[in-house]
Amino acid sequence: MRPTQEAQNPQNPEERRRFERVDIAHQSQVLVMDAKGEQAGVLRQLARGGFMMEPERLYNEDGKIYTFTIHEPTEDIRVRVTARLRFADQQYAGFEFVDLDPEAAVEIGHIIGKYYEHTKA
Repeated sequence: MRPTQEAQNPQNPEERRRFERVDIAHQSQVLVMDAKGEQAGVLRQLARGGFMMEPERLYNEDGKIYTFTIHEPTEDIRVRVTARLRFADQQYAGFEFVDLDPEAAVEIGHIIGKYYEHTKA
């Protein structure tokens, strides 16, 4: 198996991203709920491939897969997703969607569209 182009020529992480990220202001209060329905964090970035949140607890960079519900309150959109932890520090935790079903992908697209307009206004 040959190394990918990315492995041969490491780049700035922003240059190798597959999906555009949309920033979501903390005051928007788009919440991320855990599998028990408890608040896991506040959404800060969203993309078709994953999300970043300000977590309520520390996550270890263990590659574990979690189940979350992203709740956009102004339009009452609730999207259940499974996601793998990709990054965690004291302030943020980043997750990559795992097997995002078509219905969830559409709902994620609606949320992205709403906040994309806010960032371009």
